[in-house]
Amino acid sequence: MSGRLRRSAGFWLVGVLVLGGLGWSTTRVKTYRYRPYLYDTLYLPSGKFARQAALDYRQIAADLVWLSAIQYYGDYRQDNHGLGYFEGLINIVTTLDPHFIFAYVFGALVVSEDLNSLQAGVDILKAGMVENPRSWRLPFEIGFLHYVSGADHETAGRYLSLASKMPGAPEHARRFAAFAYSRGEGEHSAIRLWEEYLEYTDDPLLKELAEHYIQKIKHGRPLRGKPQDND
Repeated sequence: MSGRLRRSAGFWLVGVLVLGGLGWSTTRVKTYRYRPYLYDTLYLPSGKFARQAALDYRQIAADLVWLSAIQYYGDYRQDNHGLGYFEGLINIVTTLDPHFIFAYVFGALVVSEDLNSLQAGVDILKAGMVENPRSWRLPFEIGFLHYVSGADHETAGRYLSLASKMPGAPEHARRFAAFAYSRGEGEHSAIRLWEEYLEYTDDPLLKELAEHYIQKIKHGRPLRGKPQDND
């Protein structure tokens, strides 16, 4: 078999084994849109299985599953279904591409803030730190989430301080660490930190999330609206 044919065969194997399973699951999500209790019956291949199935096409598979995760989250924000499927999608993406820092960050924010599961969000970021020990962004996000979600100023300050001392860390990492150690209390402090987050990030998807969570705090309830895609 020629090299071109082998590459073609490998690509189609990715599509059949990984994306085929995801497509079938997504169809079931739409079928059960108004019956959320049925989400427990969804089939989602594990990240390990997807990694093995993708062979030499893990980056392609990760990108395609990432697009599915963003679309799935967008449908959630349009009140089309819950988020029971989201964490599994992020697990597949980061297993296929363990250096996809943005996937860890976005996944952790959504799991922590929309699913109200701080520990699960932190666990996503810690898994990322194992794979990317030189990234300042991952400990920064752990510290940030501990502050705005858990009001754990000591842990927040420790992680933010760690991030601020790593190579490539921007000035705002040090500002966030100082803010966390100042031990501001209540909703106003959380909103202020989210506003700082909104100010420093250039990514439109993260800007939209920050605005969403600021409004969530102000109104005391989840607000939805489809986010932009991340190119």
